Amino acid sequence: MVGGLNKMLIFDDIGGDFEGRLRSCRMAYRTVRVSGEELTLSTGEAIIEAKFSLKVLDRLHEPAYIGIKRMTSNGETFLVYQTTGVSPVHFQMLGMGINVPKVIRREFLETIDRSWGTSEETWIDILAVPTGYRMDIVDGYPRFERSNLTPLVGGEAKILSKEAVKAFLCVEKGSEVGEIKGLGIPLTVKMDEIVKYHSGLFGFTGCGKSNFTSYLVRQALSFMKNISVVIFDVSGEYLIHLLDLEPEFISTETFDSADKILDAQAIPDSLEGMRGRMKVLIESLISSRKIERLLLNSETDFSLDDLYKFFESLVEERKDAEQAKVAMRRLDTFSKNRGYSHDKLLKEIADDGEALDELLKIIEEFKSMIHGMGATWKRLAAVEKFITDRSLDVKSKGSVLMPEDLARRAVSEGGNKVFVVYAPEPIEARRAVSRFVKELLLLKKIMGYKRTVLTVLDEAQEFIPQKPTVSDATEESNRAVESLLRQGRKYRANCWICSQRVAHLNTNALQQLHSYFVSTLPRSYDRYVIAEAFGLSYDLVDATVSLETGEWLFVSYRATKQKNVPVFIRAPNNEVILTKGLADKT
Repeated sequence: MVGGLNKMLIFDDIGGDFEGRLRSCRMAYRTVRVSGEELTLSTGEAIIEAKFSLKVLDRLHEPAYIGIKRMTSNGETFLVYQTTGVSPVHFQMLGMGINVPKVIRREFLETIDRSWGTSEETWIDILAVPTGYRMDIVDGYPRFERSNLTPLVGGEAKILSKEAVKAFLCVEKGSEVGEIKGLGIPLTVKMDEIVKYHSGLFGFTGCGKSNFTSYLVRQALSFMKNISVVIFDVSGEYLIHLLDLEPEFISTETFDSADKILDAQAIPDSLEGMRGRMKVLIESLISSRKIERLLLNSETDFSLDDLYKFFESLVEERKDAEQAKVAMRRLDTFSKNRGYSHDKLLKEIADDGEALDELLKIIEEFKSMIHGMGATWKRLAAVEKFITDRSLDVKSKGSVLMPEDLARRAVSEGGNKVFVVYAPEPIEARRAVSRFVKELLLLKKIMGYKRTVLTVLDEAQEFIPQKPTVSDATEESNRAVESLLRQGRKYRANCWICSQRVAHLNTNALQQLHSYFVSTLPRSYDRYVIAEAFGLSYDLVDATVSLETGEWLFVSYRATKQKNVPVFIRAPNNEVILTKGLADKT
């Protein structure tokens, strides 16, 4: 059916099988407790009754948009609704309760089974929610605008065609973020708006967050000029996902080979066969000085005197005191033979490989004399790591930077840039993010740098929890990220947050997001928080439970053609793009 028009196929009647009318329209309310607070959500719901057809039933198991005809004082319009569920109904089902004798129930069920598709006593109930838009047909083409009109019971319902949905949602010459489920057409959006107005990606482990986020990063780099993307990665996923882009890899950990870097990263099963190609590219990054250490402490803060004080504290605490005295005597001998004073910096000792080996030998011998699982051993292992890391930093001049240095590098001119910051220890990651964001905003406000900097926070619940504390540095990171979300847009300092625990996030931060992607969230209170924070129908958010890996519910106030219209998409697989990129690079 073309609806009397020949310029665009606006409606899809599924081969003449779809006939439907609005049976009821009401407000639905749902209540749930989240973090001790009671949330009540309200949403409009419509039930459309359609003639039973297996073709229609099968089609409407996928999302669809339906126009409900509404007469107005100015003529005919269509109110656009989005389907959330379907239910086949037989008249005899309505009177068949558990109180009906089993023999009679069996007879009813056999009658119902024979009646599907052949009896006038069968129909389909379609549950739908309003999008807040009306569609007027002008000169054979659909025109959409915001509307608060309520539908009238009995109004004819029609399914919007692919062409109409494309005109409703898709931005011309926009960036593709996925394929619209049920229609197979690409959803194109304003990528600059997804970046500029902050975005969130929410889904449980295994839904493909890092895969999809990496794809979106590629799209941002492709559609925008002069942009730096800085990804704070606590899970070790993004270096691999973006490896063909040859990002700068910066880590709080120390790596001395490509194999050790690969071992620390999460490699998707489908890409295990390309490990050799990955190693070649990582070795290329090492040789081009794109693998660097992120230093959170000043190198001048640690000297020989700090080692003395460490051993002295053990003597005072009477923990491994005798062994500590031996180590102190050996340190004295070491200092005298080398002509070192107690304030000798470790980075200066690192310049002399022989002296460094001697110092590390003293520490190793002390460790061998104490219990390998005790607190002293663990403390000294941390001290040894501190020294070793700095010795490696010194040997690789130019391969160490502070979070503030990273911010300065991100705002500097020179083509599009990608930085992957791998910080597996949460407290270190929070401190790194806090310092980076503070310096970034300072550079933007005071120095006036215009370059767009997109900060991506993986596992955002580590940085912006709902209940931050001072002891674990979450209060500091919370303040920094909230400042970035509140102020950053004015200075082209933007942010994407990715998380699987929405109910544990800072709600003030959530409210700053203008675009969001929601995948499977098995916990109902996480879904309620999403629905409440973004004004979504709970039925739509609840439907995310059945999404497959790589499928998302996308809503945006800015990036789509119409404001705040939810759409289910199937995202492209970043691993396919990565595989081709690796093959081209190696």
